[in-house]
Amino acid sequence: MNNKHFVFSFTTALFLLLLSATISMASPHDEQAITITLSNNVVKEAIAKTLPLQFPINSGTIAGSVSIDKIEGLQFRKNALSAHVTLTGHDIQIVTSIAGRDIRLKAGTLTTGFQCDANLRFDASTQTLFIKPVITRLSSTDQNVTDVASAITLLFNNRELPLPMEKLHPIVADTGNKLLTVSMKIASLELGPKNVLLGIIPTIKTVRK
Repeated sequence: MNNKHFVFSFTTALFLLLLSATISMASPHDEQAITITLSNNVVKEAIAKTLPLQFPINSGTIAGSVSIDKIEGLQFRKNALSAHVTLTGHDIQIVTSIAGRDIRLKAGTLTTGFQCDANLRFDASTQTLFIKPVITRLSSTDQNVTDVASAITLLFNNRELPLPMEKLHPIVADTGNKLLTVSMKIASLELGPKNVLLGIIPTIKTVRK
Protein backbone atom coordinates (compact mmCIF):
# COMPACT_ATOMS: atom_id res chain seq x y z
CA MET A 1 0.00 0.00 0.00
CA ASN A 2 1.33 3.42 -0.99
CA ASN A 3 1.19 5.87 1.94
CA LYS A 4 2.73 8.95 0.26
CA HIS A 5 -0.54 10.85 -0.15
CA PHE A 6 -1.56 10.10 3.43
CA VAL A 7 1.87 11.08 4.77
CA PHE A 8 1.78 14.41 2.93
CA SER A 9 -1.65 15.28 4.32
CA PHE A 10 -0.83 14.03 7.80
CA THR A 11 2.40 16.00 8.11
CA THR A 12 0.78 19.11 6.62
CA ALA A 13 -1.95 18.85 9.24
CA LEU A 14 0.69 18.33 11.93
CA PHE A 15 2.48 21.53 10.90
CA LEU A 16 -0.81 23.45 11.12
CA LEU A 17 -1.48 21.96 14.52
CA LEU A 18 1.80 23.31 15.85
CA LEU A 19 0.54 26.82 15.21
CA SER A 20 -2.24 26.35 17.78
CA ALA A 21 -0.33 24.25 20.31
CA THR A 22 0.56 24.90 23.93
CA ILE A 23 4.34 24.78 24.42
CA SER A 24 6.35 24.13 27.57
CA MET A 25 10.07 23.68 28.18
CA ALA A 26 9.84 20.38 30.04
CA SER A 27 9.73 16.86 28.64
CA PRO A 28 9.52 13.50 30.42
CA HIS A 29 11.85 11.88 27.87
CA ASP A 30 14.60 14.32 26.94
CA GLU A 31 15.95 17.28 28.88
CA GLN A 32 16.71 19.10 25.63
CA ALA A 33 13.21 18.65 24.23
CA ILE A 34 10.28 21.00 24.42
CA THR A 35 6.80 19.57 24.90
CA ILE A 36 3.99 20.63 22.59
CA THR A 37 0.48 19.88 23.84
CA LEU A 38 -2.22 19.54 21.20
CA SER A 39 -5.89 19.46 22.17
CA ASN A 40 -7.69 16.40 20.79
CA ASN A 41 -10.43 18.69 19.47
CA VAL A 42 -7.81 20.45 17.35
CA VAL A 43 -6.46 17.08 16.20
CA LYS A 44 -9.97 15.99 15.14
CA GLU A 45 -10.45 19.20 13.16
CA ALA A 46 -7.08 18.81 11.42
CA ILE A 47 -7.80 15.18 10.47
CA ALA A 48 -11.20 16.17 9.04
CA LYS A 49 -9.53 18.80 6.85
CA THR A 50 -7.19 16.21 5.28
CA LEU A 51 -10.11 14.11 3.96
CA PRO A 52 -10.74 12.59 1.51
CA LEU A 53 -7.42 10.74 1.19
CA GLN A 54 -6.90 8.63 -1.91
CA PHE A 55 -4.22 6.06 -2.61
CA PRO A 56 -3.71 3.06 -4.93
CA ILE A 57 -4.14 -0.55 -3.86
CA ASN A 58 -0.99 -2.64 -4.20
CA SER A 59 -2.25 -6.19 -3.94
CA GLY A 60 -1.94 -9.36 -5.98
CA THR A 61 -5.68 -10.03 -5.74
CA ILE A 62 -7.27 -6.57 -5.95
CA ALA A 63 -6.52 -3.61 -8.23
CA GLY A 64 -7.82 -0.05 -8.19
CA SER A 65 -7.70 2.75 -5.65
CA VAL A 66 -9.27 3.56 -2.30
CA SER A 67 -10.28 6.85 -0.74
CA ILE A 68 -10.90 7.40 2.97
CA ASP A 69 -13.96 9.65 2.89
CA LYS A 70 -15.01 9.99 6.54
CA ILE A 71 -13.59 9.38 10.00
CA GLU A 72 -16.42 9.75 12.51
CA GLY A 73 -16.82 9.30 16.25
CA LEU A 74 -13.08 9.62 16.85
CA GLN A 75 -12.18 8.65 20.42
CA PHE A 76 -8.73 8.80 22.01
CA ARG A 77 -7.14 6.54 24.61
CA LYS A 78 -3.60 5.98 25.85
CA ASN A 79 -1.62 5.60 22.60
CA ALA A 80 -4.75 4.22 20.89
CA LEU A 81 -7.83 5.50 19.14
CA SER A 82 -11.13 4.27 17.74
CA ALA A 83 -13.41 5.59 15.00
CA HIS A 84 -15.92 4.66 12.33
CA VAL A 85 -14.23 4.85 8.92
CA THR A 86 -15.99 5.15 5.55
CA LEU A 87 -13.99 4.35 2.45
CA THR A 88 -14.76 4.01 -1.24
CA GLY A 89 -13.08 1.67 -3.70
CA HIS A 90 -12.70 3.15 -7.18
CA ASP A 91 -12.35 1.11 -10.40
CA ILE A 92 -12.00 -2.05 -8.32
CA GLN A 93 -10.93 -5.20 -10.17
CA ILE A 94 -10.65 -8.68 -8.71
CA VAL A 95 -7.57 -10.50 -10.01
CA THR A 96 -8.01 -14.27 -10.37
CA SER A 97 -6.07 -16.97 -12.16
CA ILE A 98 -7.64 -19.42 -14.59
CA ALA A 99 -5.51 -21.96 -16.49
CA GLY A 100 -2.39 -20.06 -15.54
CA ARG A 101 -3.68 -16.73 -16.81
CA ASP A 102 -4.60 -13.71 -14.71
CA ILE A 103 -8.13 -12.48 -15.31
CA ARG A 104 -9.48 -9.20 -13.97
CA LEU A 105 -13.15 -9.09 -12.98
CA LYS A 106 -14.52 -5.55 -12.75
CA ALA A 107 -16.34 -4.74 -9.50
CA GLY A 108 -16.55 -1.00 -10.21
CA THR A 109 -17.07 1.45 -7.34
CA LEU A 110 -18.18 0.42 -3.87
CA THR A 111 -18.53 2.09 -0.49
CA THR A 112 -18.03 0.37 2.83
CA GLY A 113 -17.84 1.40 6.45
CA PHE A 114 -16.21 -0.20 9.45
CA GLN A 115 -15.54 0.40 13.11
CA CYS A 116 -11.82 0.50 13.76
CA ASP A 117 -9.59 0.39 16.83
CA ALA A 118 -5.94 1.30 16.32
CA ASN A 119 -2.77 1.24 18.40
CA LEU A 120 -0.07 3.84 17.80
CA ARG A 121 3.69 3.53 18.20
CA PHE A 122 6.30 6.16 17.37
CA ASP A 123 9.90 5.24 16.51
CA ALA A 124 12.08 8.31 17.06
CA SER A 125 15.16 6.73 15.46
CA THR A 126 13.42 6.41 12.09
CA GLN A 127 10.92 9.26 12.61
CA THR A 128 8.11 6.84 11.80
CA LEU A 129 4.62 6.61 13.26
CA PHE A 130 3.25 3.06 13.22
CA ILE A 131 -0.53 2.57 13.19
CA LYS A 132 -2.03 -0.90 13.69
CA PRO A 133 -5.79 -0.88 12.95
CA VAL A 134 -8.12 -3.69 14.03
CA ILE A 135 -11.50 -3.75 12.26
CA THR A 136 -14.30 -4.79 14.60
CA ARG A 137 -17.47 -4.29 12.54
CA LEU A 138 -17.85 -4.16 8.75
CA SER A 139 -20.85 -2.90 6.79
CA SER A 140 -21.40 -2.31 3.07
CA THR A 141 -23.95 -0.20 1.22
CA ASP A 142 -24.38 -3.03 -1.28
CA GLN A 143 -24.71 -6.54 0.12
CA ASN A 144 -23.75 -7.99 -3.27
CA VAL A 145 -20.22 -6.66 -2.88
CA THR A 146 -19.69 -7.42 0.80
CA ASP A 147 -17.03 -10.02 -0.01
CA VAL A 148 -15.08 -7.48 -2.09
CA ALA A 149 -15.37 -4.89 0.69
CA SER A 150 -14.09 -7.45 3.19
CA ALA A 151 -11.09 -8.19 0.96
CA ILE A 152 -10.23 -4.48 0.74
CA THR A 153 -10.45 -3.91 4.48
CA LEU A 154 -8.25 -6.96 5.09
CA LEU A 155 -5.45 -4.93 3.49
CA PHE A 156 -5.62 -2.73 6.62
CA ASN A 157 -6.76 -5.13 9.32
CA ASN A 158 -4.33 -6.01 12.12
CA ARG A 159 -1.31 -4.84 10.11
CA GLU A 160 1.14 -2.26 11.37
CA LEU A 161 1.25 0.52 8.79
CA PRO A 162 4.39 2.71 8.76
CA LEU A 163 3.83 6.44 8.22
CA PRO A 164 7.15 8.28 7.84
CA MET A 165 7.01 11.73 9.43
CA GLU A 166 8.57 14.45 7.31
CA LYS A 167 10.84 16.86 9.09
CA LEU A 168 9.15 19.92 10.54
CA HIS A 169 9.89 23.06 8.57
CA PRO A 170 12.76 25.04 10.12
CA ILE A 171 12.21 28.51 11.53
CA VAL A 172 14.48 31.17 10.01
CA ALA A 173 15.02 34.52 11.74
CA ASP A 174 17.06 37.51 10.57
CA THR A 175 19.00 38.99 13.52
CA GLY A 176 20.64 41.73 11.47
CA ASN A 177 24.14 40.43 10.77
CA LYS A 178 23.19 36.74 11.09
CA LEU A 179 20.54 34.30 9.93
CA LEU A 180 19.28 32.12 12.77
CA THR A 181 17.87 28.70 11.74
CA VAL A 182 16.00 26.51 14.20
CA SER A 183 15.49 22.94 12.94
CA MET A 184 13.18 20.57 14.82
CA LYS A 185 13.08 16.79 15.25
CA ILE A 186 10.29 14.78 16.89
CA ALA A 187 11.65 12.98 19.96
CA SER A 188 8.39 11.48 21.22
CA LEU A 189 4.70 11.28 20.41
CA GLU A 190 2.16 10.26 23.02
CA LEU A 191 -1.60 10.08 22.57
CA GLY A 192 -3.86 10.53 25.58
CA PRO A 193 -7.61 10.76 26.26
CA LYS A 194 -7.58 14.58 26.09
CA ASN A 195 -4.48 15.63 24.19
CA VAL A 196 -1.44 14.68 22.14
CA LEU A 197 2.03 15.34 23.54
CA LEU A 198 4.86 15.96 21.09
CA GLY A 199 8.44 16.09 22.29
CA ILE A 200 10.48 18.30 19.94
CA ILE A 201 14.28 18.64 19.97
CA PRO A 202 15.41 21.95 18.41
CA THR A 203 18.78 22.42 16.72
CA ILE A 204 19.99 26.03 16.36
CA LYS A 205 22.45 27.18 13.70
CA THR A 206 23.67 30.64 12.78
CA VAL A 207 25.16 31.90 9.50
CA ARG A 208 26.78 35.31 9.03
CA LYS A 209 25.20 37.35 6.26
